[in-house]
Amino acid sequence: MEISARRTGGSAGLTARWAVEVGADELERDWLAVIEACPWEETRGQESQPDRSCYDIRAGERHAPLAEQQVTGPWASLVDMTRRAAGQQPG
Repeated sequence: MEISARRTGGSAGLTARWAVEVGADELERDWLAVIEACPWEETRGQESQPDRSCYDIRAGERHAPLAEQQVTGPWASLVDMTRRAAGQQPG
């Protein structure tokens, strides 16, 4: 499964993207509980604020566009895990 997080905007207007391909064993062991803890169906309707970032988070077929202020709890954990894992992949 591919898991990705993209951050755009903010006061500098920069874009960053992190992605990781996770195998079935690693998904079950390390990722699935966090992915399932995220409220995927409750992400609509919140607008971003000036000079704050917007996030686009994906886990397989699941997708959530989020304003920066929504990236808390399990969302923040998923973004942090993705950033760390993407930094450890070769290439």
